[in-house]
Amino acid sequence: MNELDLKLRELIATALLYPSQSLERQQVLAQMHLLVRKSGKLWRGHASYYNDALQEMWEYCCEHLEEYNPDIKGPIVWLDDELKKRLRRMRDGKYRQQRRFFTIKQTEQGVTNNPIDDIVSSPDIQPAIEIWEKTIQWVQADPDRRLSSICFRKRPEINAQALILRRIPPNTLSWKTIGAEFNLNPQEAKDLPKFYNRKCLPLLREFGLSQGYIEQPSTSSSSPKHT
Repeated sequence: MNELDLKLRELIATALLYPSQSLERQQVLAQMHLLVRKSGKLWRGHASYYNDALQEMWEYCCEHLEEYNPDIKGPIVWLDDELKKRLRRMRDGKYRQQRRFFTIKQTEQGVTNNPIDDIVSSPDIQPAIEIWEKTIQWVQADPDRRLSSICFRKRPEINAQALILRRIPPNTLSWKTIGAEFNLNPQEAKDLPKFYNRKCLPLLREFGLSQGYIEQPSTSSSSPKHT
């Protein structure tokens, strides 16, 4: 057991002597936070959400100090475990948002169709992130100007490119927000999602198929026999 570990155990034990919301406990916790930060022993990550996870970890551990069991693990290991738990949750949440990007919610026939089901499966999250990033790059570049040429109600500013960029996770805008941005009347605001599902999402699926991100549906038919 090193000096840092002993000092942190001592601070935790001291903090537990005071009521949870007392000034005395907060002062001891501040010492603990400063000591850990200066030590550089806490696990470091490079994810964009690392600082959010770090803040959540500190808030949780300071509010649930009684959960720490010195007989099971050292203070740094406890803090690391709680930090990594939040990083995994945020990573999984980000992955779910990226999966939503490939979801076609509704076709004209009212049939739900989810292209993500056709994406070649992988045990690693990284391929899905790369697919998401490359798809965004394609939408932004619009190399053949096809996306910008498909417009809603002869409004060139409301084109497939503009709509897809506003609906891409993780910063997906609501249809209400998009309607207000383009000053749509109630009927136009109602029709815009239908236009998006009918004209824009098929282009995303087409791109996914062309890049091999989505598997081509099986042509083996099992159509019902008519008697």
